[in-house]
Amino acid sequence: MNELKIFYKNLSLGLFLLVVISCSEKHTSDPIKTYQYWSNSDAPKEIKLIKGEYWQSSNWTNEYIMSLKLKPPGKWWDSFVEQNDLVPSKKEWTKPSGLAKWFKPSENSIEFKIEGEFDQDSRYFCDYKTGICYIYEIQL
Repeated sequence: MNELKIFYKNLSLGLFLLVVISCSEKHTSDPIKTYQYWSNSDAPKEIKLIKGEYWQSSNWTNEYIMSLKLKPPGKWWDSFVEQNDLVPSKKEWTKPSGLAKWFKPSENSIEFKIEGEFDQDSRYFCDYKTGICYIYEIQL
């Protein structure tokens, strides 16, 4: 009977810790950490991460908002566009309030969005002359 009490006590403690750990909000302004949180991996060495901002909710639904300024090699960006089914955006994007002040794609940038209607207003920009790209991704 005593062993059963210890088992339930340890089980309760384990479940409590799991809930506390899984419910911690993530926030960073570090571009390296932003990329890591967003992609669950380190950035390839050939990508220059310039600015970043990432917020993830504390609940289990994986809600996040991410902004990133980077300079990837052209092949990486082209693959990114293809893998994520991005298409040039045909409607004007209204910047969300709270967007980082440094998030200013050039007028030469091509604006992309996720193909279809369910994009939650995420936007992807690339200035092919300078190679500077901006990513704003939201999942709520």
